[in-house]
Amino acid sequence: MAIWKNYYSNSISRTNNAIEIMRLDHSKAVSDFIRIVDDAIRKRGYKELTFDFSKVDAIYPNAAVPIAGILCYYQNEYDLKINIENEPGIINKTNLLEPKSFTHNNSRYILNRIWSFGTSEEVARIVNAYIEELQKSAQFYKGVLNAIEWSLNEVMDNVIQHSKTSFGYVMGQLHPSSKNIAFTVFDAGQGIYNSMKESEHCPRTPIDAITLAIKEEVTRDKRIGQGNGLFGLHSIVKQGKGKLVITSGNGSYIYNNGFVKTFDYLPYISGRTPGTIVDFQLNYSEDMSLDKALVFRGKQYKLVNLHFEDLENSYGHIIYKISERSEGTGTRESATRVKNEILNILSEEQKPITLDFTNIEVVSSSYADELLAKLFLSLGLFQFNNLIKIKGLDSSQQNILQRSVLQRIIEDLRDTKD
Repeated sequence: MAIWKNYYSNSISRTNNAIEIMRLDHSKAVSDFIRIVDDAIRKRGYKELTFDFSKVDAIYPNAAVPIAGILCYYQNEYDLKINIENEPGIINKTNLLEPKSFTHNNSRYILNRIWSFGTSEEVARIVNAYIEELQKSAQFYKGVLNAIEWSLNEVMDNVIQHSKTSFGYVMGQLHPSSKNIAFTVFDAGQGIYNSMKESEHCPRTPIDAITLAIKEEVTRDKRIGQGNGLFGLHSIVKQGKGKLVITSGNGSYIYNNGFVKTFDYLPYISGRTPGTIVDFQLNYSEDMSLDKALVFRGKQYKLVNLHFEDLENSYGHIIYKISERSEGTGTRESATRVKNEILNILSEEQKPITLDFTNIEVVSSSYADELLAKLFLSLGLFQFNNLIKIKGLDSSQQNILQRSVLQRIIEDLRDTKD
């Protein structure tokens, strides 16, 4: 039997029913994927496809999340059987071939994986885990974590309220080298145009529907939502000098640090279920003024960080219990995660924090150095004394702390002289 190479791009190729994926680090892979899989299933009539991911060496949310959701759609809609050859570990770790509901108690599992959601409870669980992990993974400037939490809740809730599909999919990724945070949310539902075409707004095309959706108070039904989700996200991305891509049906809107592009000829799953992709990226190394970004009807929207409020006692004092929030007290890595969270709390509000070491038996020198000594240097003598209180250390632990701080100060002074 003759073998024909039916389709090829720099991200994907197909020979009969064998599909090779070369790249998952660019959104263009999604368009290529839809073209080739749709052709194989609908035009060629294949009921079984074999995928080879062996050349994939990087995965970004804007490619992986839609492809994972589209695969699930084709499996359910066409009873498609999927075989996998040469699956690298990077594919398995991201849940790309089988997105899961997030049920872990440990938020460290949340990033770099694709999660499915279908209820408000699942949205809350996922978003809470993202924020908990992010505030320990890096130091965010004022307002950024609040902006991420608000945006994720709004975009994921849109899937539940408007998509008319059972599941949405989400993935978050932190890029410390570029100080960027990236999230993509996808659903294989009715799309923005189908959702809005019978509303008072009457968009003519999918791209019209998208550009309407990012305007204030535009929604298909005011009884369901206020229509400020995508508008607010658009405002946040502008404020954060970031990037926002909204793709639904054959239309795509791209905002990238002040520049706007639109497309209206992209491939999509079907007219009934064109799907929607919301991909946003923010630079977390700059302050965000959410009082300017989230203005509805001329009034500022005040965000409250419930994660930090949960740490307050009945007197409004922040009590940070090391035994509950630190993953051990023996390594620099665990200390770094605590230090990041403390600095993120202080970036939002300059409120005294008590580091409570009660029930901690051992504190290593490296842990004390990374957490307390470096906090001392980062905040400075007067701010440290005003903002950081320490309790629950026994005499030997106090000696370790004092020695670590003194050594760090001496080293810092030596480096300054050099």
